[in-house]
Amino acid sequence: MVTVTGFKVVTPEDGDSYVRLLLEGDLEMILSEKSGQYYAHVKQCSVSCTFTEATASQMIGQKMVGSIIRQEVEPYEYEIDGEVLTLKHRWVYSNKSSEDLAIDDLVRETNGKLETA
Repeated sequence: MVTVTGFKVVTPEDGDSYVRLLLEGDLEMILSEKSGQYYAHVKQCSVSCTFTEATASQMIGQKMVGSIIRQEVEPYEYEIDGEVLTLKHRWVYSNKSSEDLAIDDLVRETNGKLETA
């Protein structure tokens, strides 16, 4: 499941502004490679919409089927806390649930031959 957590108005260089919904995925516990301790994490992304700001504000808190997945992209630079990183992915919304994605991965791993017991 994903949750609408907010929205932002984007104004590109051509001047036509539009609204993007801010989405968060489910809580995940991730094991830190440095400390060996777990930390809580949620994936976040945004999606374009046709809503007005008023409608977008009413969507906050809505839950939708789907998940936020990693999508490989051309490398780009990203600055965080004064450090410039080169990233090769972004997070995007998928209308498939995490369970459906896990089944898709299993089918891919078994060369398309999913066997059930």
